[in-house]
Order: sequence, then C-alpha cells, then structure tokens
Amino acid sequence: MSLLQRHAARFVICAALLASLSVRSDAATSDPVRSVDNLPPAPATEIRALNTGGEILVTWTASVDDAQSFSVFNGTYIKTGGLNGYRIYRATQGAEAELIGTAGPGVIEFADPVAVTGATYIYSVRPFDADNETVPDIAPGSTQDLARIVSLGGGPPDVVVVRTVKAEISFDVEVDVEDEVAVEAFTLDFITLMAELLGIDPSRITVTSVTQGSTIVEFEIADIEGDGEETITAEEALVELIAIVADDTEDEFATIGPVLELADESTEEVVVIPLPIDPDGNIVLHWFSRTGSAVGFDDFFLFADNFGLAHGEDGYDATYDVVPNGQVDFDDFFRFADDFGTSIVNAAEIQGLIGQ
Repeated sequence: MSLLQRHAARFVICAALLASLSVRSDAATSDPVRSVDNLPPAPATEIRALNTGGEILVTWTASVDDAQSFSVFNGTYIKTGGLNGYRIYRATQGAEAELIGTAGPGVIEFADPVAVTGATYIYSVRPFDADNETVPDIAPGSTQDLARIVSLGGGPPDVVVVRTVKAEISFDVEVDVEDEVAVEAFTLDFITLMAELLGIDPSRITVTSVTQGSTIVEFEIADIEGDGEETITAEEALVELIAIVADDTEDEFATIGPVLELADESTEEVVVIPLPIDPDGNIVLHWFSRTGSAVGFDDFFLFADNFGLAHGEDGYDATYDVVPNGQVDFDDFFRFADDFGTSIVNAAEIQGLIGQ
C-alpha cells in the first residue's frame, strides 16, 4: 500500500471514530425534566402593616423554606427546595384580595404607596414556588390578624369576629330540586321539624340551598337577638343537633327521611368596622360612644372623664387625644367642640356591626 493510500485509510478510520463518539455523546446527553412540586412552602409569619404617613409598610418574618439548595444532574447544578418569592395581597372591606406586588426570596418588607384617607386595608403575604402558593394561617380577630390591618385617618381599626353557624345535612330521600313547589314544601317541613327539635324560633333557621345527590340541605342558624325568651345560642343549637343525629335510638327525622350525614361548616370572619363619617365624607373622631346618630352629650361625658390624662398615667386612652401630643387637653377640647352635633351618616351600619 502506498503512503498516500495509508494516509487516506487513516483519515477514513479517524472520521468514523469521531462520528461514533459524536453519536454516543448525543445519546448520553439529555436535559433535566422538571417534576411537579407538590410541597407548598411554609407560610410567612408575623405579618404587620404600618402607616408611615406616605405609604403602608408591610413586613413579615421569612418562610422557613426561604433558603436555596442545589443538586447536580449530569454536571448541571439544579436549584431544589426554597421558594420563588412572596406575593403581597391587599383587601378592603367586602372585596376580594388584590395582588399588589411580589418580593424576591430573602426580602421581608414591601412598601404600598396607596393611601386613601378613611380606608382600611388588610394585607396578606403568601410565599410561592413554581407550583404552589401558601396562604397564612391566621385566626380571625387574633393579635396576628389585627397587626396586618391598617386604618388611614384614625387610630387602630375596630374589628369584630363574625361567626356564622351553618351546616350541611344529607337525607336518603329524593326531592325534585327543579320543582319549586316540592322544594318549598320540603324546606318548610325541614325548618318546622328543626325548630321543634332544637326548641328555637323557626325564623332563626335559614335554608340556603337544597341540592340533589340524595337530598342535601345547607342551612344557617341565627344567634339570639334582643331580650327575648330564647336562651339557646346558635352554637349550642348546632351541638344539640349533632347529638340528636348521632343518637340512633330514635329517628327524629322520620317524617322527612333517614339522615345520611351531618357536617358542621361554621365559619369565622373578621369584619372591619368602618370609621364614622359626616355628610361631607370627613372622618369624625369624637363619636366615642357609638350611640345615637351624631356627636352628643354621651360623647362629651366620655371626653370629660378622660380630660387631663397624659401618656404614662393610669387610664390614659389615646382615642381621646385627637390632636396627638400625649395628653388629653384643650387642643382636643376645641376639636371636640367643632365636632359637637355633627351627624354620622353611617351610624346605623356601625351600630349594626357592633351589636348596638
């Protein structure tokens, strides 16, 4: 074989080897495939909202999952664990929470520039990763709950925890839910029997829905109002109903049908009591008593009881220090005089929420 032929043969062999290595390399290389993360990050805690004057500063303690780790796949570093950041939500009374911004991992504060006089805002901070978002677990009306509520134009907002006693009960009976007459008759029989079993006024029982799947009844029990003869609270009535259903020695629901299941679906919700406003929409800070429909003598007597008290003294209440200087003094008195007799346009709404 000539020298030229030997070089040509070597070239062919080298080319074949390179092609083989290339195929092997391509066959051995693959991109990592992301799996779905079914583990949500731990919640953010100690969420607080502070009115700084020009903006609302929202702070929180970072999620315990706010840390990154890495694994190696085929020579490539892949982030595992941790979280992608935090979503910040803001809600006003009676409205759905609105996403107002995001913060990256390691960040523990967010500035909200919105500032509407008289408005009350409730903030929520939710850690999120690629597939999950974690809502904070905060008891309604708790210290943690109040810390994330900010009211612009007065002191800390008044809040009440509204508990709605409701349940869902299923009967092994067929009712044509498309037949309004049949549903109305069944509902009347249900309310009448429930009121008789629990010893409460039928007007306190409200059926919110009747659906098929056997027959499923969702209902609410209102609490006691006024100074009537009834003494059984809504919660006590539901506890009694659960005990009646659990005791199968007697079928109290025989006139309707066998009970398949009873589920307590009671809820609690924090309701922010709005600030009192006058006919022009201005906040009225001197309606201390929350009685009547205007700033009057009840408010004056409360103010007089607190007049002269200063910060640090027993009994001092900053509510009466309307011109804030650490003391209930004549500056506050003159402001009170300006407000005396002012009508409160939302008095009935506020009194309804606080039960007056």
